[in-house]
Amino acid sequence: VRKLRTAALAHVLTQEFLILNLFLRDKSPHFLRLGDVEVNAGQNATFQCIATGRDAVHNKLWLQRRNGEDIPVAQTKNINHRRFAASFRLQEVTKTDQDLYRCVTQSERGSGVSNFAQLIVREPPRPIAPPQLLGVGPTYLLIQLNANSIIGDGPIILKEVEYRMTSGSWTETHAVNAPTYKLWHLDPDTEYEIRVLLTRPGEGGTGLPGPPLITRTKCA
Repeated sequence: VRKLRTAALAHVLTQEFLILNLFLRDKSPHFLRLGDVEVNAGQNATFQCIATGRDAVHNKLWLQRRNGEDIPVAQTKNINHRRFAASFRLQEVTKTDQDLYRCVTQSERGSGVSNFAQLIVREPPRPIAPPQLLGVGPTYLLIQLNANSIIGDGPIILKEVEYRMTSGSWTETHAVNAPTYKLWHLDPDTEYEIRVLLTRPGEGGTGLPGPPLITRTKCA
């Protein structure tokens, strides 16, 4: 009889321990998976951390860089009584900000950390060489964009030709979808400066203009 009572008591204690453990685990904060963030250099990067648990709304949250640097929360939002979202914003990021980051939370029930996610910073592309002159007339210039070699990151989704009179202040820009481009309706015997602009995906994806081609139209 004593053995049966001892076994029954042990069973009850085990059940109570499991219930308590489940309760505490449900109350303690934890995160949904944190995803990588990719932005172009000079833009703002935003990580969104989502914490779950019954007391998630009372948690303290911050973003932590791999080197231990802490980034304060920029915005918080209650999704429901069991889920809490916090946004963290890194301003005008550069390549030096590219690193691993994770979410950290603290509450009365304990602490929680997310997986490390990567901040990927892409450099907008810029041609290494100036356009090449293929043909010239009194009112036109035929150029090759010469934009296969770049500084920065691809893929290239847009190519543009930017040109102006070297003696003027105005500038015109035209999208180009071929390796060559003909500038029409130019003034005879006039010097022009021509550059190429390249754009990659994402906000702020247009790089600085490449080196200029400076050339002159023929006399009429």
